Amino acid sequence: MKKLYIDTSTDVMYIVLADKNEIIDIAKYLGKRDHATFLVDRIDQILSQHHLKLDDLSEIIVGEGPGSYTGIRVSATVSKTLSYAKNIPLFAVSSLIFLTSGYKGKISAFHDARRGYVFACIYEGNKVYMKSQYILLENAIKHTHYKDTIPVYIHEDQGKIDIEIIDRHKYEIKDIHMFEPNYARITEAEINAS
Repeated sequence: MKKLYIDTSTDVMYIVLADKNEIIDIAKYLGKRDHATFLVDRIDQILSQHHLKLDDLSEIIVGEGPGSYTGIRVSATVSKTLSYAKNIPLFAVSSLIFLTSGYKGKISAFHDARRGYVFACIYEGNKVYMKSQYILLENAIKHTHYKDTIPVYIHEDQGKIDIEIIDRHKYEIKDIHMFEPNYARITEAEINAS
């Protein structure tokens, strides 16, 4: 039961290959708005290094955001395409949970969304106290469950992965054509146009 986990919601692209709930390999790439250039090639590399093909995968799990609009669009499109072309079940999970899943305890996950806003969620184990959302940081830290959490601010050195936690929070995408990532906010272009 080989699974491929993908997240491109931040500047760090994560590709995790697992077998029987054990991580076989992790490929990380620090980029700046260029995940589209490298994602498919890195997936091919990690599979080839372990003498695997796409047909060997039983699941693809993608970080659905929130985060970088372009980043999550890239991983969603690639994941949907691979799932459709190879008939591999597709699952999605909050990118905030994906990138902080390796931390233990009750977690407040934050990713900077600029201008005093963050993408944030609060969870512990398989319980979610605050769903992933776009929120003012000052409001997030006023949340009822925030005071007894471990705050984790996601940046390039901060991601820790635990596939068991990711698997607890993933959900299956029944209709891959209808799957849309969690953008959580309108784009900069939409803001400027209004």
